[in-house]
Amino acid sequence: MKKHEIVAGHHVNGRLIVKSIVPPNSLDWIESLETEEFVEFFEELLKQLSQISEGKKDAATLTIFLSEWRETALINTEPDVLVDIAEAEQELDAGGGKPWPQIKKEIGL
Repeated sequence: MKKHEIVAGHHVNGRLIVKSIVPPNSLDWIESLETEEFVEFFEELLKQLSQISEGKKDAATLTIFLSEWRETALINTEPDVLVDIAEAEQELDAGGGKPWPQIKKEIGL
């Protein structure tokens, strides 16, 4: 089975430079991100790396960041969970559900 490739590019001095990158096996979960999530992941990754290089964050922060995005990707592979999420979003859009402050009070937070 052929691995997916990530196409990265940038525009410099009127030229578009593009390169295909095959992610390492440890990042195979990236393939499960939705298109919008994929773009958001890389935007946030670049911000994280920039903050790390400036000393504002450390490598542990990056580890947590990657772990959280991996969980998002894994949720995308669970059709039942996605159906539940879609139903919950519809319920909220229709005015259902409970406000977060009320839930916190009910559970004693």
